[in-house]
Formats: sequence, structure tokens, C-alpha cells
Amino acid sequence: MRPSGIEYTAVIRTPPDTVDDAHDFLKSVWVERSDVGPEDRMALETVLSELVTNVIQSNPHSQVQCEVTLSIGPDLLQLETSDTGKQLDQLPPASAEMPADVSEHGRGLALIQLMVDSLTYRHDGAQNVWQISRSRRNAVATPGRPVTI
Repeated sequence: MRPSGIEYTAVIRTPPDTVDDAHDFLKSVWVERSDVGPEDRMALETVLSELVTNVIQSNPHSQVQCEVTLSIGPDLLQLETSDTGKQLDQLPPASAEMPADVSEHGRGLALIQLMVDSLTYRHDGAQNVWQISRSRRNAVATPGRPVTI
């Protein structure tokens, strides 16, 4: 979980790891990156939680490795997950809609799409790769760092 410039990475293996490990990864990033504002933090925490939860739920009896990479730029946040879970049966729609209130599934991708500027999925070899990008909404000033709002 050591940063390399503006890039931070973590590997989550389920089981035994859980979505809590994804949250712990982001907590460690926020310690070093106090310039990322609360709205952006909440959005990334929600997005990563939904992606990792989907991986876990889609592969209940398999060990899956999920690599997470977070890139933080002055104007853009990019998150990529790459996992060894089973390939999606169908691609997600370009614009997901929230399911009915009584539905137990299907909110994750719609919620993610509401919080990011772009969401893409591809199956690459034996990997499911999700990429999101989000323009920074509310950077917080820190000494020595310019802030764009």
C-alpha cells in the first residue's frame, strides 16, 4: 500500500479479505492526501465499496484477487480495479437506472454512475477490469500544493 508518486495500490484477496480492507486502503491514502476533499473521498469510498462487494458476491465460493489502483491528479481522480473473478455474463448498460424500491440487487452500478464522470468495464484475459474517473469537486488546500476548484 505504498504510494508511487500520485498512484496508490492495494491487493485484496477474498476470502479472507473483505470490503473493510478496501476501506482501510483508502483511509491510509487519505492520511497522506489531505488535499482530497470530503465529497470526493465519500464518492471514491462508495465506488470502491460497491465494486469490491460485487466481486465478493459474484464469486461466493472462489478465492478472488482484486488489485486496486488509485491515481490522484490535481483535477482528476482515477480508480481501477482488476480482479480474477468470473467474467460478467453481460456488459452493464451505458446508463444504469435505479431498480424498484423492492429490488434487492442492481443499485451498485447505478449508484457508481451517479458519482463518477466515466465508468468502463472490459474483460482482459482472465481479468475483469473496471475503470472510473471523477473530476475533483472540492480539493482542500494544503501548504505547498496549488488547489484547483
